[in-house]
Amino acid sequence: MLVAPEEKTPAGVGVLEKAMYLLNIVSQAPAPMTFTQLLRACGLPKGTLHRILTTLQREGLLRHDAYSKTFRLGLRFLELAHEVWSDFDLRIAAQDELVVLRDLVGEAVHLAILDGNSAVVIASEDARQTGRVALGVGMRLPLHASAVGKALAAYLDPRQQQDLLSSITLNTFGPRTITSVDALRSELDLTRSRGYALANQESSDDSVALAAPIFDFEGRPIGAVAVSGTAGRLDATRAHNLSAAVMGAARKISHNSGGRSMSLSAKSQPPALANADVHCVSQVPALLGEAPMWSPRDDALYWVDILTPTIHRFDAASQTSTETKLGSMLSLVIPKATGGLLIATPGGLMTVDGAGNLTRFSHPEFDRPGNRYNDGKCDRMGRLWVGTMDMGTAANRGSLFRVDADGSWKKMDTGFTVSNGLGWNPDNTLMYFTDSHRKTVYQYDFDLISGTIGNRRPFITLDSSAGAPDGLTVDADGCLWVAMWDDWCVARFDPEGREMTRIRMPVPRPTSCCFGGQNLDVLYVTSARVRLTEDLLNSAPLSGSLFAVNIPGVRGLPETTFAG
Repeated sequence: MLVAPEEKTPAGVGVLEKAMYLLNIVSQAPAPMTFTQLLRACGLPKGTLHRILTTLQREGLLRHDAYSKTFRLGLRFLELAHEVWSDFDLRIAAQDELVVLRDLVGEAVHLAILDGNSAVVIASEDARQTGRVALGVGMRLPLHASAVGKALAAYLDPRQQQDLLSSITLNTFGPRTITSVDALRSELDLTRSRGYALANQESSDDSVALAAPIFDFEGRPIGAVAVSGTAGRLDATRAHNLSAAVMGAARKISHNSGGRSMSLSAKSQPPALANADVHCVSQVPALLGEAPMWSPRDDALYWVDILTPTIHRFDAASQTSTETKLGSMLSLVIPKATGGLLIATPGGLMTVDGAGNLTRFSHPEFDRPGNRYNDGKCDRMGRLWVGTMDMGTAANRGSLFRVDADGSWKKMDTGFTVSNGLGWNPDNTLMYFTDSHRKTVYQYDFDLISGTIGNRRPFITLDSSAGAPDGLTVDADGCLWVAMWDDWCVARFDPEGREMTRIRMPVPRPTSCCFGGQNLDVLYVTSARVRLTEDLLNSAPLSGSLFAVNIPGVRGLPETTFAG
């Protein structure tokens, strides 16, 4: 039975009680009620009832039917219910996976959603093995200093992300807290590209966390799942190694919530591929090694780790490696004919001098802030050809650009998802360009003098069970050498697109290749360890390293430096 609230209550509380009392009456009534019926049922003064009804209508909590002159619950309740059930469903969808993840990694886990300009923990599981207490439900986490915050912010629509970045204050919480908007943007770019966020001593002196986003059916981030621990137990290396487990949990929760998820699959090691003389020349745990480029001028190989981000230089004579850390993600490195290096960052193409200073050179895709540059190479005239892709690998948002020595550029083709390996045949009449998402290497007719392409057609298309073609190079016989992501190999294809042989690699994710050495008879291969499970990393501990392959009777074509 409903009991009318007393008249003598504090102003705010009293009004709320009376409003709730009226809503209960309406909700329990067998039919919509008139004002007179409500007046008799509630026992409130006429003026009080009128004011409360007016407020409830204005807020959408009650609807008034002018024809029947009756009141019923408003549509605002559906909106509120949707929000409640959305949160509730997410917790329910995540409940089992949080426990599984906790037991798998032996660390505390938590689930968070975006609320305003911070992340809020809505579920958590304490670590059983270590006794570490998870973050409490209801705890608010700063977006810029938490793994869940960065995982959520990274996948927002660019405009939403910009509005969010403009609304937050970058306070310091730990020794490595990001306090620069530019640095935070770079970090979000990295997060979006690798699929997970890392917060290493950013929220406190001794806290490390790793988080992956959860998506709804429209691909929007609705939450993030995280693993957290102390820096002593969960250092950055181990955190990266746990990325596949965290992303796997996020993937399952997304599926349980009816949303999309990222691909994490990596095949187990194939049993019978032909071995060649393969040896590791630089044991570097690169997250995403890419873009090897041999420089005869330096007698050295340049390559990058996209996600660290780092420029690596391997000196062939001394067999030693050096590295240059950068503050922004980079995807390619090419020596310039005039000295220095050309690199690609999300903010455009940059030149790097001997002191490591960056200078903006060109930015063909300035109008697509959610995109980044990926693989690129120079044709025999020294023009750069570079592909782009969405940082979250959204379909068909990538393009192929030609950038001339003066920095001017032209869009040559578009509609790609994961733009990747490029190359030209020995007589410069054909160009190759890869879309890894479609598992296809395309072939174009190519005019060297004009720098134009035409007649795009599939050259190599792999079936669904195969790995994905990644970076590539062309040898002196016109055959393509293609790094096969998730296939533990580099494959050679003849000029007709028929597979000739495979070279077994000790890592599941070779990423790109090029010929180098004084005689161009060494095939250098980069690799990745991003998103690999701990079991796979244990079976392939050299993942992320640089390899050299000696192939008798095979030589490559010289790569061209950038003409600018």
